[in-house]
Amino acid sequence: MQDCYFARSANACGEMETLAHHSQRVSSLCGEFLKPLGYTEIGKVLGGLHDFGKASKRFAEVLEGKRIHVNHAYPGAALAYVRYNQKKTARIIASVIAAHHSYLDSGCIPRLKELMQGTGSGCDEEGNTYSLFGMEEMKKALEAFQAESPQLMQIKIPQPLPDEEDPVADMLLARFLLSALADADYSASAEHFEPDYLKKHSGTAFHPEEAMKRLLQIRTEKRQLSTSSAALNILRDQLFEDCLCAAEAPPGLFTLTAPTGLGKTLSLFAFAVRHCMKYGQMRRIILILPYLAIMEQNVRDYRRVMPELLESHSAAVLDERARNLLERWDAPCIVTTNVGFFEPLFSARPTGCRHLHQLADSVIVLDEAQSLPPELLDATLRTVNLLCNQYGCTVVFSTATQPSYQHLPGMQWKPTEIVPHPEELFQATRRVTYDWRIERPVSYRQIAKELVSCRQGCVIVNLRSHAEKLFHVLKETLCKAEAEGLFYLTGDLCGAHRSRVLDEIKERLADGKSCYLVASQCIEAGVDLDFPVVYRALAPLESIIQAAGRCNRNGDSPEGRVIVFLPDEECLYPSGAYYQRAAVCVKTLASRHPIDCCNLRHVEEYYEILYSNAEGDKEKLKKALWDRDYQKVQEAYKLIESRGVQVIVPWKSEMELFRSVQEEYSKTGLTQDLIRRARPLTASSFAEDKVQECCIPLFFRTYGREREVKTEWYLLGNPECYHEKLGLNFGALETFDGMY
Repeated sequence: MQDCYFARSANACGEMETLAHHSQRVSSLCGEFLKPLGYTEIGKVLGGLHDFGKASKRFAEVLEGKRIHVNHAYPGAALAYVRYNQKKTARIIASVIAAHHSYLDSGCIPRLKELMQGTGSGCDEEGNTYSLFGMEEMKKALEAFQAESPQLMQIKIPQPLPDEEDPVADMLLARFLLSALADADYSASAEHFEPDYLKKHSGTAFHPEEAMKRLLQIRTEKRQLSTSSAALNILRDQLFEDCLCAAEAPPGLFTLTAPTGLGKTLSLFAFAVRHCMKYGQMRRIILILPYLAIMEQNVRDYRRVMPELLESHSAAVLDERARNLLERWDAPCIVTTNVGFFEPLFSARPTGCRHLHQLADSVIVLDEAQSLPPELLDATLRTVNLLCNQYGCTVVFSTATQPSYQHLPGMQWKPTEIVPHPEELFQATRRVTYDWRIERPVSYRQIAKELVSCRQGCVIVNLRSHAEKLFHVLKETLCKAEAEGLFYLTGDLCGAHRSRVLDEIKERLADGKSCYLVASQCIEAGVDLDFPVVYRALAPLESIIQAAGRCNRNGDSPEGRVIVFLPDEECLYPSGAYYQRAAVCVKTLASRHPIDCCNLRHVEEYYEILYSNAEGDKEKLKKALWDRDYQKVQEAYKLIESRGVQVIVPWKSEMELFRSVQEEYSKTGLTQDLIRRARPLTASSFAEDKVQECCIPLFFRTYGREREVKTEWYLLGNPECYHEKLGLNFGALETFDGMY
């Protein structure tokens, strides 16, 4: 038996970290991280036993450089499983310890039993040798471990973990525990080499009173600068006060149902800040936005209220301080996307789960709540309920088209509505009339002819190919002078280009110049455009109402016009069953009675029709949950089934940045920092075969050499393939009909 076991190799001072020191530190941190959940003792056990397997000769040889591929996690998991009497609590603790360097696996228990008994190959499924194997080796290691860290073996668990029959609840609990263990283990390990690691990677304390003062000041400024009508400003003030009033209610699940143009962004933030003031245990505010396209304009206001705001999304430009905080999600206010928030809640790996324990006791605001994928709704909403009921969170679903999730089969959905009488807001802000032309198909040439008779107007269609076709028809219809005011907005344009186009559109609209826009639904969420007339191809009702939010947005005209039409085309909808099914539900609703989109009962009736025949989550996810297969759940739970490929384009207005990206890539290969820098010049494409034919694939590098690993990133070297109006365009090459 060795005199002393070590957990880590020498640091810059030549000091090795003892196993006893590391285990005690991780035990302390993990207990602290799980305190908000009420699982302090569970955390101490996880941290105390996670590296028990390092009390072995085999792991000592790893530190000496004599051996590789040693699994030191399973012996600690096996010890925990036996020590806590093989009950439900022991199963979860053992699974979490076993996963802290790999992935959660509910099927690991039989292998832990084999390890204890010394049967089987002595290796895990990936061929790594167990650092301890068999009862004799485990007993000797336990004697040594107890001698060095007696207090870690004396921790009692005051109450067992809840015995969850629901796999969603059972698996979420395991992920939260893994989150705390992974964060504690990584942080303690980093401290050995960088003693002030946690100080650098921890955010400032949250002071909601100071945030509220700044928010009220910003609100005053906005009211003074507002050019909206007095009536509209009164409604905005009422919504703000409703949010402050509702924030006094106990933590739980809320909805905010209000039309566009009433300042929901600031009012929601007011709810979150006041709620944190009322309930002091709330530790942070998390704001979830569905699309990167609306991120910048919202973050600008949010950051004025909370300067310590942390952005967690692929387009964020982060300094060193922000990158440090991002590793642990330790900040008083975090802005992220649907993908960034929800997918980690279904992750199997410690790297994906690491920040989850930070969600406990948070106010979580989900903007544009209607954007959640229908094929994942059951698991998503059950998880949201769990965050409220078991993890101390308050969650707000905000949208102008509030889905009636209570009509989903078997769904328990009982939120508190923030607005006392939302139907009155919709009636008071009625700014458009709807013209439903969905019985007979209408040609794009007819739409173009009608649009040019107006001086300003917008057409939103479902497919990129439709948008391009209509753009060309309009270009042929308009005279040369008017064609200068013709614009196109889809995901084929890079971010910087889209921003420029939006600025030009707003300027022409404000100046009363001719302005015609053809777009995909990428402009329907949070894009501040205001057309007197909007044409919308038949789509789900929530998309139609969102499109109407781009019409007479500020109430400047007596009445705006929204024309919903059925395109005379063979292919009407993007791939996937939901979009077409939801559009058909609109036709079903229209066959019953004229649709009034300002009548919330009509909106609820639409969701009743839609959800009455809902098939639930996709089969792949349902089966993975039933089997409690963490890896397959992670694979199945993807909010964006296909993100397409990402192409960095040579937009002529940003050629200096493009050349800089090219130069940096030649030196470093593809890196996360380079991806962030290149985001303004990135366009998405689903025409992967054409991209591969015309673009240069980009690679990550290892030790200065290109590694032939397929990525989704490409560089467009030919400026001719990036059109100044249409963006990424391969001319006569056939393109994929993507939604965005």
